[in-house]
This record gives sequence, C-alpha cells and structure tokens, in this order.
Amino acid sequence: MTPSQLAKKITNRVIEYHNEGKSSIKNDGIRKFLVEEVQADAFSSVENRRYLKVKTRDLDDGGKSKYRTIHVAGIAKVDGKIKTAARMVKTVF
Repeated sequence: MTPSQLAKKITNRVIEYHNEGKSSIKNDGIRKFLVEEVQADAFSSVENRRYLKVKTRDLDDGGKSKYRTIHVAGIAKVDGKIKTAARMVKTVF
C-alpha cells in the first residue's frame, strides 16, 4: 500500500493498535486511537520496519490529543466510518 493510500485508509478512523509490550495505559498493550493526521510514513534504518508519525486522539486515555510513532505492522484493525462516528459520539458524551 502506498503512503497516500494508507493515510487515506486510517485518517479520521479509529484503529486498534497492538503495542509490542505493555503500555502505561493498558496492561494488554491493545490500544484504540482516532488518527487525525498522518505526518510521516517511513522505514526505520536499523530494522527496516515501516512506521508512521501520526496525530491521534487516545481513546484509552480520555480522548487526549497525542503525537505518536506507530509501526504499521501493529495496526490490527481499522474501523469503518459508521463505527468510528459511533465510537466518537460515545467518547464525547
């Protein structure tokens, strides 16, 4: 998938992201983020793993706006438009 195709697929969508280990928010490492913007799409020089720099709303941490670097391989699921909209209504109210 090209960088523009991936950005289009995940921007303004909720993603389920699997951390490589525990997170400070959730012990199981499975996180939910609303991706607001993809700022960069690149490969690490050491491991040659594709990663994204993204601006997110952290749905596991009260919807706080955060900048994150995530590995593309860690994205397990991308919610559709309707499911994303429903999840955001629940987060706001």
